[in-house]
Amino acid sequence: MASGSAPLSMTHLDSEEADALLKEGVLRLLLEQAGEALVLVDVTGRVLAFNMEAGRQFRMSRPERAEQGWLPGCVWTRAEDASMSVEVPPLARALTGEWVAEARWRVRRPDGTHVLLRASAVPLEHDAGSTAGALLRACEVASAEGLDAVGSARLLAEAGALLGAAFDDEAAPRLLRLLVPALADAAVLYLGLPGGPPRPVTALHAEPERHGLLEEMLRRYPLPPERVLPLFGTGQSERLRVTEAHVEAAARDAEHARLLRGLGLRCYLGVPLVARERVIGTLALFRADEARDFSAEEVRLAEEVARRTALSVDNAQLLQEAREAVRLRDEFLGIASHELKTPLTPLHLKVQLLQRQVDGMAAHHQPVSAERVSETLEVVQRQVRKLTSLVDNLLDVSRITAGRLRLEVEEMDLASVAAEILYRFAPSASQLKCELELHAPVPVMGRWDRLRLEQVVTNLLSNALKYGAGHPVRVVVEAEGLTARLTVRDGGIGISAEDLPRIFERFERAVSDRHYGGLGLGLYITRQIVEAFGGTVRATSEPGQGSLFVLELPRGDIPEEWLTAHGAPEPSSS
Repeated sequence: MASGSAPLSMTHLDSEEADALLKEGVLRLLLEQAGEALVLVDVTGRVLAFNMEAGRQFRMSRPERAEQGWLPGCVWTRAEDASMSVEVPPLARALTGEWVAEARWRVRRPDGTHVLLRASAVPLEHDAGSTAGALLRACEVASAEGLDAVGSARLLAEAGALLGAAFDDEAAPRLLRLLVPALADAAVLYLGLPGGPPRPVTALHAEPERHGLLEEMLRRYPLPPERVLPLFGTGQSERLRVTEAHVEAAARDAEHARLLRGLGLRCYLGVPLVARERVIGTLALFRADEARDFSAEEVRLAEEVARRTALSVDNAQLLQEAREAVRLRDEFLGIASHELKTPLTPLHLKVQLLQRQVDGMAAHHQPVSAERVSETLEVVQRQVRKLTSLVDNLLDVSRITAGRLRLEVEEMDLASVAAEILYRFAPSASQLKCELELHAPVPVMGRWDRLRLEQVVTNLLSNALKYGAGHPVRVVVEAEGLTARLTVRDGGIGISAEDLPRIFERFERAVSDRHYGGLGLGLYITRQIVEAFGGTVRATSEPGQGSLFVLELPRGDIPEEWLTAHGAPEPSSS
């Protein structure tokens, strides 16, 4: 009977009641069929409508009230806000009469999970103009549980737009804001310079309180724990469920372990950034729920994002290197032109003076003074030698760059080579009031290219005289087994700790070219020649305390009878 009573009762409804029920049914149908979350509240906060999509997105049943527009247990933050500070939600703002335009929001739901929404809200007004309520519209961009095909395509499109521009300091944080919480609960981007260890350049956690914890850990322990993130050396993506055993193995001390545990990360996806067949970084993604491991589709998505990121980073590095090369070229051309003009100016003046003297003597039918000609020719020869040295250095750089530095090896004595070079420098040292001292008690035989060995010793000695003028320069030649050693010590201006590592590089100078001449090539050529011999050259120095250059060369195939006759001298105590 009950089943048949409803239709019968409908016939007794008046038209006004029937219209109200019809409107309510249509409204409920429209609400439930909508593809976005719809939440309607009145000005007191009472929830008038809350469709199924809203329940799914916010993971709650219909609440009775939204106090001042805050859905119970939900925390709203701006997706573009790196600090993830809590914001007044759109519904609360609409209740004050504000029209809230659509924007991206991160929402932490009552169960602790996160969702990324595109949300807007509009106020509803009485006929009198006062606010009667507000309507919230929200569409899920991506959830922390995974992305569908549309969400993946949208994420890639946004990442492509971001990475298509120059990769600057703002690009990395913006990239992670696309990935968290859309693809992961936390992310760290590691980048490594060639030959250097990987370093975290930016990090993000979906939970504001744990974001601070993540930043603290990376600040105190910047190197990635290789036992958790081993792929930087392998170049292969990997997934890992982070267990307590992993945390204990990765932690460097008890405090590090505390920070790792505090982050609550359970699933890890590491994707290498590969450019020109070398790994330049790692994109590390984490999830807090071990039941939600990264799917194969999500791995492919992360790898595509990493590929585009690597391309963008590599392009930015290439652009920076190109700009630096242009800067060095312009700086070198300026220095080179100055250095080449330096000997040309006195050369030109002396030749002009000699020409005037010759013309004057010829006009008076007098012989040219042999003394004046000899003096002029001496200056000319000295400046020509300077020009020749400058040009030879430039040619040597060209040969080294092209790999055409040839060595003609023969047996010789390093001590006699050093003595000969010091003899050549004696006049210059005297002019600079610099005392030269050689300590080479026994011959130090080896197989080297004589011309190139002389060039190395010349560069080291001229460098000591230039920067140690007025102070003694001491040269020591000694041997230790099959290694020959030559040291040059001066008491000059010295070299700062930050400049010391780069003085053997091309066009590098530790001093201003306004006070000291040179192309910045001597020590670079010296290092290249020494390495071609299979040896090493290094320097130690302190500002104001002078410098010590140490040259070590393998002696090559020295005849056994020579070593028997001369022994292997112990290094000099000086």
